[in-house]
Amino acid sequence: MLITGRDNPKIKQYRKLASSKKARAEFRLFTVEGMRNVLDILGLADELGTFKVVSVFYTKQALEKYRGQLPVERIENYDERSCYEITEQIADKMSVVGQTQGAFAEVEMLDCALSSEVLTHNGKYLILNNIQDPGNLGTMLRTSAAVGINGVILSNNTTDLYNPKVVRSAMGSMPRVGIYIENSFEKVLSLMDNAGIRTYAAVVSGGKDIRKNDFSGGCAVVVGNEGKGLSDDHAEMCSEKLTISMKGSMDSLNAAIAGTIFLWEMSCSE
Repeated sequence: MLITGRDNPKIKQYRKLASSKKARAEFRLFTVEGMRNVLDILGLADELGTFKVVSVFYTKQALEKYRGQLPVERIENYDERSCYEITEQIADKMSVVGQTQGAFAEVEMLDCALSSEVLTHNGKYLILNNIQDPGNLGTMLRTSAAVGINGVILSNNTTDLYNPKVVRSAMGSMPRVGIYIENSFEKVLSLMDNAGIRTYAAVVSGGKDIRKNDFSGGCAVVVGNEGKGLSDDHAEMCSEKLTISMKGSMDSLNAAIAGTIFLWEMSCSE
């Protein structure tokens, strides 16, 4: 089906989902933009079978541009009832990145409720406490999927998981790692404690050297806000505090970089 009008209801809904957290929550859908990202999400939906791609939008020019470089047949072979060809002018209106690649998708949300049933006694988890930068969140999701931890938990008003900047930064990795949202940090730690999972607070100073810690068994690392870190109260609630020792005058790291180091250390213990 070819869509040529920007006021088409399908186009209006996509733009609303891309720009509004409230709309995403209402429809339980989020948007994906970019040829590689759309093709990745289509492939993962087929491979995993745990979520559905509701709609796909593409330009004919984009298919021809990427043919032979990327598996554009995933779009061409997708259910024609949910696949829409659009003009380049409409693609420009739909894009939130400025220079469109001519491919878009609407996807079912991927997060699950956090409960004792979803936690694994010997699992590895990353708990994000009030992370605000979408790029940092996306990077940590991507790294979590790469090292193969059991889940990422978003807590204490961490930024919207489905912000288009988060989705772009995660680069198709979101379906490959369990994602849970529980705003109450106290409840998160209570569930971890009940499951026998140790929790480590990532602190800038005063904690045990990360290189001397034993990450074997079930454990979770808590990474706090980019500017303020973890509050003292929240750090004290964890089983133990850990610090990344740094050389020279360096006294802090970007949250995503710190999170990556902790993720790597956790994965090396297996």
